[in-house]
Amino acid sequence: MKISPFIQKLAQGRYNKLSPNNFFLLLTVVVGVIAGLAAVALKQATGALESLLQVYERSGNIVLLISPVIGILLATAYTWIFRKGKLGRGISNVVENIDTKGGYMEKDKMYSHMITSSLTVGLGGSMGLEAPIVVTGAAFGSNIASFFKLTDEERILLLACGASAGISAIFGAPIAGVLFSIEVLLKKFSTVQFVPLLIASAVASVISQILYHNGQIFYIFTQGWDVRAIPFYVGLSILTGFYSLYVLKCIAYSSNVFEGVKNPYKKALIGGLILGGIVFLLPPLYGEGYHTVQMLLNSDYTRLFDSSLLYKFHNNEYVLLLVTIAILLVKIFATQLTISSGGNGGFFAPSLFMGSMIGFFYVYSINYFNICKIVGVDKLNEPNFIAVAMAGLMSGVMHTPLTAIFLIAEATGGYTLLVPLMIVSSFSYLISKYFHPQSIYIRH
Repeated sequence: MKISPFIQKLAQGRYNKLSPNNFFLLLTVVVGVIAGLAAVALKQATGALESLLQVYERSGNIVLLISPVIGILLATAYTWIFRKGKLGRGISNVVENIDTKGGYMEKDKMYSHMITSSLTVGLGGSMGLEAPIVVTGAAFGSNIASFFKLTDEERILLLACGASAGISAIFGAPIAGVLFSIEVLLKKFSTVQFVPLLIASAVASVISQILYHNGQIFYIFTQGWDVRAIPFYVGLSILTGFYSLYVLKCIAYSSNVFEGVKNPYKKALIGGLILGGIVFLLPPLYGEGYHTVQMLLNSDYTRLFDSSLLYKFHNNEYVLLLVTIAILLVKIFATQLTISSGGNGGFFAPSLFMGSMIGFFYVYSINYFNICKIVGVDKLNEPNFIAVAMAGLMSGVMHTPLTAIFLIAEATGGYTLLVPLMIVSSFSYLISKYFHPQSIYIRH
């Protein structure tokens, strides 16, 4: 006896006892549980690979030179052996499925993105896990809807529930998960859709907290913000807005860097070797970079030199600022190199990482040169500006200001920073939108 017909009959029996609306809400719970479990599995697998390689050493780590090549080659091999080169990377692929296929997603996306992204990011690919878990959660929602023969409208909503649950579980940010689906996936949104999104997102967050035990992904120590610092928050919003344009332009110009290389394994080898060299010289570019982000939020800036050949200069402020500039210039190329050469991942983590770096550079420079005394402040709160800059860059690159505001507030526990988050995210979004109307999900 086949399992699928048995489950279908069992579900149909439940359906007869429930109203269509209540049955749909039951499915949102199922999607939330599955997406939560998938997010935990993905984070654990990636973390295990990083721990195995002992990435964060105090001196030059030769592993950083080799592991990205292995990760991209393995991801490429999986893609071509099992998917014939057709993986359908990124959240833009989910958007396209909604626009052209009524939210239908292939069954393999329920697991293929978890496999390829864990190999890519865990072994040093300079990307994040959030887009893969969004694709995974969305694929579960879509296929569950198709299994129970729901309408296209219901399939798209259940797909969005899976995406929201994925964001919620991986960041511990249920409200941001809901807002992400509203801003990116659901073009025609009504308030009735709030409840399914909230249920799936909340369930996934609970699952993640029970199993992963880490709660919020970042921790920030702040006693609030000083109103006299508002001019500097406005200045930060302008900086993140224009840096967002730099990021978007770099993606546009470098997306076809390997177009002339037809052999996927040759492409993976070349791209992986170049990436390995970049990561070896600038170790913070390894993987998601969240380890570095937390060190910045802890004001432990010398950790930028972990595993670096420049470790002997870790107490030199000028070298610290130069390394930060180098990271800001190179990070987006490392990210684009990862995806173009055959790896898999998303732009969530790179956006947050670059935001933290530009926020650190901005506030550290102001404090170091005592510029803040212009407004009668002895020293700006550095973790505040780092956290707020993360939201500003995410808003500018992804054109999702609401998601950025609540993601950082939830992921850092920095709810007292809501006003600075609103200021920086809004102005950064407006600047980026004015000069570059299309977000990363439309361009990439």
